[in-house]
Amino acid sequence: MAQINKVESQWQEDYVVNRNIIRRDGGVSKSSIKIDAGKLRNDLTGFPFDYYWLRSKIKSDKIDNSKTLNLVDLFCGTGPMTLGVKEACNALNIDLNPILAIDFEKTSALNYALNYPNCNVIQDDISKLIDGNFGEKITDKETEIINSLPVVDFLIGGPPCQGHSDLNNHTRRDDPKNQLILKVVRFAELTNPKYIIIENVQGIRHDKNNVLEKAKKYLTKLNYYIKETVLVASNFGVAQKRKRYFLIATKEEIQIDFNQYEISNPNTFEWACDDLVGLKSDDIYDSSSIHSTTNKKRIEYLFKHDLHELPDSERPKCHQNGNHSYNSVYGRMYYNQPSPTITGGFGSIGQGRFCHPKEKRSITPHEACRLQFIPDFFKFHHSISRVAMQKLIGNAVPPKLTYIISLELLR
Repeated sequence: MAQINKVESQWQEDYVVNRNIIRRDGGVSKSSIKIDAGKLRNDLTGFPFDYYWLRSKIKSDKIDNSKTLNLVDLFCGTGPMTLGVKEACNALNIDLNPILAIDFEKTSALNYALNYPNCNVIQDDISKLIDGNFGEKITDKETEIINSLPVVDFLIGGPPCQGHSDLNNHTRRDDPKNQLILKVVRFAELTNPKYIIIENVQGIRHDKNNVLEKAKKYLTKLNYYIKETVLVASNFGVAQKRKRYFLIATKEEIQIDFNQYEISNPNTFEWACDDLVGLKSDDIYDSSSIHSTTNKKRIEYLFKHDLHELPDSERPKCHQNGNHSYNSVYGRMYYNQPSPTITGGFGSIGQGRFCHPKEKRSITPHEACRLQFIPDFFKFHHSISRVAMQKLIGNAVPPKLTYIISLELLR
């Protein structure tokens, strides 16, 4: 780890921060980003590249295009998983070409297309497009999709996870959407990609229909090597305590070691958002939600008494008997700690610990992006509402996680 820290912390006099990645063959891949001289900091530990990358207004580019990989993103959302794979390829001087993305939500497809304009983005129910089951003869609709594609190298997907979430007390472990992971496997059967990354919440491992075991069984039949892992985002430089499950499948057996990417001191809210404190804007991206009079009083109470948890006496009546486990709800974030898991409800303090640590408001979409490890150069379509933007950001997989997975697969 010390060696990796050193190579990723090299500085140049012209205010460029380098990222040097050591390949398995001993070679080194180099990439860099320019730094605004006014924002130069010499007190950064860990990975300075990450700090400046998050604040970059321009996409970092690869040095050459000696190698190209094609990527398909199913259940693509706004594209954070693709972003992570793309950045790993940039770090390794590989040209990543997103060729197909599918999502049921209109705003997701719209925003993915904005960030990856050369990709064929389809807004539709994947069950209608990939309508066959594993082991069956390819259908007409599947043939139409598959014939439109070149060779697929990377297949990634984050099927809807609400059915597996511990926050879902209605259909948890037994939701029809839980079966959608098998659509990723079916797509793999039809396209034979070299690398597969499937993301979900931890609860997928306890699905009542054993959907995950089916997926692994089918992938093994397709001669994939399987690795499972749960990554805690804050262990890898994301300023957020988010846990995500990943199923990784490869055609060749690859020794994967994520421990080398872990940091000893987690990045904090301050690390991610220090330059956004005091920023005033009427734009949705850089402004907080409007709060009710009652919630404004709750926020005032937190700051007046320098608290991070709201006492039961100041909560709704259903919380005032103390018989609840929602201590973080109506809470204030800690400036010197990673944030809790960012959800689509981050605009309301009644949805979680989403009060800003320094200012009397909830966090903005921009701050939520920083905490999700989504950089400033990532775009949001001007037509997207605040609620829709919050959902896109809250549902995102921190790109740093697919970055380190892809880096291990490719380096």
